[in-house]
Amino acid sequence: MCLACDKDDPCEVNHVIINGECVPDYIFPDNSVVLQNGDKYYHKKFGLIIYKDGQWTDKWNNTIEEL
Repeated sequence: MCLACDKDDPCEVNHVIINGECVPDYIFPDNSVVLQNGDKYYHKKFGLIIYKDGQWTDKWNNTIEEL
């Protein structure tokens, strides 16, 4: 996992790279973003979080009650 971005980084937002994929940092709240199933964000406390059916889950599919 890469926590630093360099000038050759293809991502346009603050992020981490997990398994070669740009995962944006989770910033709450951002009401301008319409969440879709499968959206991924990096959360400082929980690590990789995934939006699924109106809820947030961790990478082990455990529901996160509060972010």
